[in-house]
Amino acid sequence: MANYETFYTGSEYPFEKPYGGFVGAKAYHQSAKDIAYPTDPLTANQLKKVSDKISTGAQTIEVSGLGLTGAGPMKHLASIPRQHWKEIDRLRKLTGVDLTFHGPLVESTGFSRGNWSEDQRVEAERQMKAAVELAQQMNSDDKNKGIVMTFHSNNGLPEVERKVVVGRNPDGTPKEKTVQMAVYNERTGQIGNIPAPKEDYYEGGETNITKDLEKFNEDQWRRQLESVFVNNTRVSREMIEALGAARQDDEKIRNRGIGETLFKFYNIYEKNPDNYKQGLNELSKSDPQLASYINNGVTNLQNAQFFVKESHSQLKELYNEAYGQAKRDNNKPVLNKLDSYANELKSAMKKFEDTGNFVELQDKITYGTRLLRETDIKPTLYKPLKEFAVDKGSDTFANVALHAWQNAKKNHLAPGIISIENPPAGMSGLTRAEEIIDLVKASREKFVERAVEQKLMSEKEAKATAEKIIGATWDVGHINSIQKWGYNRKDVLAQAEKISKYVKHMHIADNLGFEDAELPAGMGNVPIDEILNASWGENFRKAKKAIETGDWFSRQGGLGMTKTPVTESLSGLTSPVYSEPSMGDAGAAYWNDAVHPSGAYSWGLGPINPEIHHSIYGGGFSGLPAYLGGEIPGKASNSSFSGAPLD
Repeated sequence: MANYETFYTGSEYPFEKPYGGFVGAKAYHQSAKDIAYPTDPLTANQLKKVSDKISTGAQTIEVSGLGLTGAGPMKHLASIPRQHWKEIDRLRKLTGVDLTFHGPLVESTGFSRGNWSEDQRVEAERQMKAAVELAQQMNSDDKNKGIVMTFHSNNGLPEVERKVVVGRNPDGTPKEKTVQMAVYNERTGQIGNIPAPKEDYYEGGETNITKDLEKFNEDQWRRQLESVFVNNTRVSREMIEALGAARQDDEKIRNRGIGETLFKFYNIYEKNPDNYKQGLNELSKSDPQLASYINNGVTNLQNAQFFVKESHSQLKELYNEAYGQAKRDNNKPVLNKLDSYANELKSAMKKFEDTGNFVELQDKITYGTRLLRETDIKPTLYKPLKEFAVDKGSDTFANVALHAWQNAKKNHLAPGIISIENPPAGMSGLTRAEEIIDLVKASREKFVERAVEQKLMSEKEAKATAEKIIGATWDVGHINSIQKWGYNRKDVLAQAEKISKYVKHMHIADNLGFEDAELPAGMGNVPIDEILNASWGENFRKAKKAIETGDWFSRQGGLGMTKTPVTESLSGLTSPVYSEPSMGDAGAAYWNDAVHPSGAYSWGLGPINPEIHHSIYGGGFSGLPAYLGGEIPGKASNSSFSGAPLD
C-alpha cells in the first residue's frame, strides 16, 4: 500500500506562513486587538463607518480624515458634523475599542501651486491643528495614552532625491547613485532639478551631482548678472537713438538744441501726458521736423526708462542674495563695501526719480554689476530641497505638536501622538527612513525650543514630552516601492531598522515593490514578518497596525472600502486565535490555520488523501482503471470514473 505522506503536498500560497521561516515557538504572532482597520475615506459619515467596523469584531479602528474626493485637504473633515466626533468617542467607551486617526493630506512645508510661501505653510499648519482638535475629542477619558494622529510628511512636494542601486558592496549593502536632486531658491520660491550626472569626456570620468549643483549655482549667478548688464546696455542704446537724429541731419537741426528740448518734453510727458500732447502740437505748427524728432526721442527715452528700472530691480535682488551670503559667511569687508554701494545707488535712484537723470543711475548700476562679479562671493541661489523641506516641515509639526499639548491641557484631554508617515517612495518629498528621522528630530528640537521659550515647561520636561508625542508612522508598503530602483528585501528591512526607534504606529499593506498596490499581507514581497520578528522590532511589535488594503479590495468586484479584511489580515499576520501576541506558544492555533483549512484556495491542491478515495477505490492502486495503472479494465474517458468516452 502506498504511503500518501510521500505524495505531492501542495504549494506555498500567499497566505501560507511563514514568509521567512518564522513559525511556532520562535516566531512573533500579532494579537488581533492591535490590528487596526481604517474607515472609508470617501464618506463624511465616519460615525456609521466606525459602527460598521465595530460590527466586524475589529478591536482597533483608524478613523479617516484623509478625504479622497477631491477639493481641499480639509473638505472631508469639514463635512463631518461636529457632534459625530463625540458620538464616536461614546461608541469607543461602550465597546472598548481603540481608535487611531489618519489626518488630511496636507503639504506641511507650505509648497503649493508650483512655489512656496510662508503664508501657505501657516495655512497648512492651521489645517493640521484643526484636525488635531477634532481627533482629540475621540479620546476624552484616556489621559495617559492619547490617540495616535498620523499625518504624511509631505503631500505634493517633489521627490527631494532619487537614488538607485548600481551594485553591491562586499557586505551586501547597496552601492547607490543619486540620479536626481530637487533644489530650491528660498528668495524666489522656485524649485529646480539637478539631473543625473553625465559622462565628462573633456575632464574624464563622470560628473558629481554635488559639484553639478555648485556649477548650477555659479551659472545661475553669472547669467543673472549678465541679464542686468544687457538691460543696462539697452539704456545707452535707447539714449543714443534718441539723440542720434541731431548727428544725422543738417547743422540747423543740431543748432536747435535738440537734446535740451528733448529732455524738457520728456519731463513734461512724465508729469502730465496731456500737457505733453498740447506742447508737441504747438511745436509741430512752427517746426514740424523738430516735433517729429522730439516725439521719436521721447519714445526712446521711455524705453530707456523701462530698461534702467528693470536693471535696477534685478540688481537689487542680486544685491540681497550677495548680502545674505556675506552675512552667513560673516565677511565684514564685503558687507562694508555693499553697505557703501547701497547708499550710492539709492542716491542715484532718487535723482532719477526727481529729474529723470539716466546717466548717473546707469553708471551706478554698471558699477554694481562689476562689484558683485568681482567680490569674493558666490551666493548659493539653489539649495537641496531636502534641507528646506525638513526645516519648513519641522516648523509645522513642532507647532502642531505644541498645539496638541496645549489644547489637551486646556480641555483635560490626552495630547495624543503626532505621528509622521512616509509617503509612497518616489511620489512625494520626504519618504525614506533617514529623511523621516531628520524631520522627526528637527520637529522635536523645535518643540523643545518653543515650549521652553514660552515657559510652558522645563527643558527636561519638554524633551521627554517631545519624544513621547512626536514620532513616526512607518508604512511598510510605501517604502517597499524602492525595490523598483534595484533595492531588495534586505534593503527594505534596513530602512525599517533605521526608523525603528522612532516608530509610534504602523501601516501594513503588501505589494510587489513597484507600486503601492495595497495587497493584503502575504500577497507581495514586503518583509512584514521579518520586521515584526527582528531583534530591533520592539516598537513595531508594540504599535497598532493599520491594515491599508482599500485599493486592492476596490479592484475585486468594486467592493471599495466596504470590505473589512478581517480574516485576510488575521491570516496574513498569523495572529493567534486564543492568545495574546507571544514569542513562545508552540502549540497555539493561528488564524491562518482556521481561515484556510485543508482544501481552501490558498493551500494549493486541497486534501491529499480524502476519505472518499478509500471508500470507493480502496487503499492502493488496484482499484484504479487499467489505463491509470490499476486492475479494473475500461476505456479512457473525459471523467475517469463517469464512463463518458474521451473521444
